Amino acid sequence: MSASGGTMWTSIFVILACFMPNALFEETKEHPTIGIVGGGIGGTSTAYFLRQLFGKNAKIDIFEKKQVGGRLVTTNIGDNEIEAGGTLIHPQNMYMVNFTKLLGLEQLSLGEGSFGIFDGSSMRIKSSKYRLATLAKLFWRYGMDIYNIDSWINDKLLSKFMRIYDIQRAGHAYTTVPDLIGAMDSSFVSYMKKSIKFVMKTSGFGDTFIDEMVMGALRTNYGQNTEIPGFVGAVSLAGVQPGLWAVKGGNKQVPQKLVSEAQAQVIPGTVVSVQLLQYEGKNYRVGYFDEEKKEQQKDYDIVVIATPLHDEVSDIDFEDFPSTIENFPQKFHRLTATFVEGKPNPKYYDVDDIADLPEAILTCNDTILVNSQDKKADVFGKPTDVYKFFSNTPPSEDDVKQMFTSKNDIRMVTAMAYPDYSTVGEELPPFVLHDQLYYVNAIELAASAMEMSSIAGKNVALLAYNHWHGNLDKIDEPFVDPLSEKDKTEL
Repeated sequence: MSASGGTMWTSIFVILACFMPNALFEETKEHPTIGIVGGGIGGTSTAYFLRQLFGKNAKIDIFEKKQVGGRLVTTNIGDNEIEAGGTLIHPQNMYMVNFTKLLGLEQLSLGEGSFGIFDGSSMRIKSSKYRLATLAKLFWRYGMDIYNIDSWINDKLLSKFMRIYDIQRAGHAYTTVPDLIGAMDSSFVSYMKKSIKFVMKTSGFGDTFIDEMVMGALRTNYGQNTEIPGFVGAVSLAGVQPGLWAVKGGNKQVPQKLVSEAQAQVIPGTVVSVQLLQYEGKNYRVGYFDEEKKEQQKDYDIVVIATPLHDEVSDIDFEDFPSTIENFPQKFHRLTATFVEGKPNPKYYDVDDIADLPEAILTCNDTILVNSQDKKADVFGKPTDVYKFFSNTPPSEDDVKQMFTSKNDIRMVTAMAYPDYSTVGEELPPFVLHDQLYYVNAIELAASAMEMSSIAGKNVALLAYNHWHGNLDKIDEPFVDPLSEKDKTEL
């Protein structure tokens, strides 16, 4: 199925739902059976929100072929456990904040250390151990841009982004990604169609700041450059603001504990098919191979796909649908995280002494191997001698020898981590693939982050609930904040 086909289907299903009798909307069917394919933060947050909406009698299964947590993983190197997947959480990511409190977890503050920006041959800028000296350096190189960026992120992104929590609290849901993003603010839709470089230049930022600071943020967060769409670029920039945190003991605890909170059953296995059933009763049959490689199947009223429907990531056959559903054409970006317990070579970064090597190094040249490097604490905040560097291709043994003067241990984690945003077009996958068949990971083509997946999880849960009960006034309808200044004036 093409992305444009998905948009067409969404419109057809909503129209049909208005005029055709459907057993899904009968008052007698209060407690659906729900199958969720994928146990990452998207799938587990969807399960949690579905449980809140449908109550204790709904049956929720989560199919997971590896481990609950998805791309939230840790790796063990030496005697240390280190975050190897999604790492940073913004203080205004309200779902992740609330999940942490709900699940009895603790926030681990990620303190600000020394930093530098490397261009492949020399350091463009390097922080000082004295804060005022660092500010002077930044101002000398970037002028007012270094002061304006914080207000730009807060005013142009976060203040508008936060609107989504009021929208979802009111029960509103959207069938397409642009409609969900546009509900936050219409400017976000235009950001999705322009590069972050264009968006920031038209906002008054200079080339030096964009080519160094912005490029560095994008390379460490997504392994990509300033030609990616403006919305995901802005989300990436929020990921370098102060106050960032992680979950003490590992971020993967959130999806793991959400399973219990959602009272969901985890079914270990690889889903290979979703069949549209033609008889009355259940709507879908999920086919899967269990841990013993035996073929199994289960039937559901509602199915949620919470894994990327993209080549090299997913291989699910959708059977007996009136129109073909296939993987979407956008590509995923392969990223390698290399963990080395040892001593880095400062001369690799044009620094004379290891004592002067920044703890966090961003790179502003997309032709070099290293996207970024930083010294890691373990998942409990204990300092270590472990360094992590990101690269778009796996490093060779010779690369590691050049970068480190000694090493005690090394680990390498390669994954299809994020969408390749250079391949993202204007048409994005829909949240609705068919009647009562939903796609959480559609959100990743707008921006990939733990909070974005949780927002998509809440949106899909609301879509499922509103479709089930026929609450069509809560689907794709404008949200009017009852506390807005306009409404106060009109009262």
